[in-house]
Amino acid sequence: MEAARLGKIDVVAVWKLDRLGRSQANLLSTLDELGHHGVGFVSLRDAGIDTTSPAGRLLLQLMGAFAEFERGLIRERVKAGVDRARAKGVKFGRSRVEVDLRPAVAMLEAGHGIKQTASALRLSTSTLRRRLQAAGEWPRPGGS
Repeated sequence: MEAARLGKIDVVAVWKLDRLGRSQANLLSTLDELGHHGVGFVSLRDAGIDTTSPAGRLLLQLMGAFAEFERGLIRERVKAGVDRARAKGVKFGRSRVEVDLRPAVAMLEAGHGIKQTASALRLSTSTLRRRLQAAGEWPRPGGS
C-alpha cells in the first residue's frame, strides 16, 4: 500500500483473488484504496476482473463473496478433521524432548550460565528453562 500511495506502482497482480483480502469487506476496502491511488488490480487466475468497469466490479464482488464462502467451508472442514483426529487420540505438535536434568543442574551449580548449559546439552534455552522450572530447579538460588 505504501508503494501505491507513493505512486511507485501501476498495477497489483495476485495469483488468485482470495490472496488479496481475508473478507469481502477487506478485499473491497483494499481495492478502493488502490483505485483511489490510481492503481489497477489483476488476478492472474480469475479471468474477467477489470476494476475500471461496472461489470468487472460486479464480477469482482461476486468472486470475493464466493472466495470468502470457500474459505469458511475449508475452515469448518479442517476444524472437524482436527476434532475427529483428537477424538481418536492423535497427538498434534512436536514430540516432547526427553531431558535428563542432572547434567544441567550440575553445570548450573558449577557456575555455568543457562545459555552455555543449554548449548552444551543441545537444547534451546527456553526448553531447558521450562524443564528446570517444572522440576523446581529454576530460578536458581543466588539469582542465576
